[in-house]
Amino acid sequence: MKLDYKVLAVIPVILTLLSAVVVYVNGLKESIDVSGGVEITVTAPKDVDVEKLKEYLPPGVEVRKSYSPSGIFIIIRAGSDVDSEEILEGLKKFFQVSSLEELKYSQKEISPTLSERFWSEGLKAMAFAFLFMALVVYLVFRSPVPSLAVILAALSDIVIALGFMSLFGIPISTATIAALLMLLGYSVDTDILLTTRVLKRKVGDIEERIREAMKTGITMSLTTIVAMLVLYLVVTYLVPAAILLRDIALVLLFGLIADLLTTWWTNVGILKYYLSEWKKGD
Repeated sequence: MKLDYKVLAVIPVILTLLSAVVVYVNGLKESIDVSGGVEITVTAPKDVDVEKLKEYLPPGVEVRKSYSPSGIFIIIRAGSDVDSEEILEGLKKFFQVSSLEELKYSQKEISPTLSERFWSEGLKAMAFAFLFMALVVYLVFRSPVPSLAVILAALSDIVIALGFMSLFGIPISTATIAALLMLLGYSVDTDILLTTRVLKRKVGDIEERIREAMKTGITMSLTTIVAMLVLYLVVTYLVPAAILLRDIALVLLFGLIADLLTTWWTNVGILKYYLSEWKKGD
């Protein structure tokens, strides 16, 4: 049974509203970049099992390894609610040393003031991106309905991605804000591709133009989805210390899958309605 395009158009809208509810109820986890805290870097005398090290540290502490020609570095990050002395004591027990000076370590504070500024600048970047995107889209199509459809789809992708971040505990950080901005770019690409093909091309009927746009748009999206899936699997199983890359891959995966629905169900539905019923009424 073929579903009516109006029904399909509503499904991503419902998913967007549910995602907004999830974010409202669960909130978004903040990384130390946003909330402030402490970062301790230790030069390890040998390779270290990160999971075993975590057993000696307070809960909620981020631990990752970094390799370089000068040695192996253990980077530990904790929020301002964690006592840094507990971390230092745990490190001494794990490495079986009386003083961390034997290992060469450094400690730096990430101040809440700096984090608040980062957060406000990140929000400004998102707001300006949306503003200029809306302006460019309107200048290209000179019509409020298709322009609003593009903006709605992009906004839905961001909200759905945030919903999954809230659900899976992926923190807001420099990396995930960058991923959300990239997602905005990907979303606008597919939506403008669809809108341009449907409104600007005169060859074939609406259905033919949508099918042609789908071939190109879905291929673009699936290529990026596969690339992000490979990145996620490689990082998870081969380079588990690269947490930032894993978070970027996950955010883009959630957002790009959402974009398939918002573009090819909601945006297509709006354009069909606009061309077949709205413009006919004019």
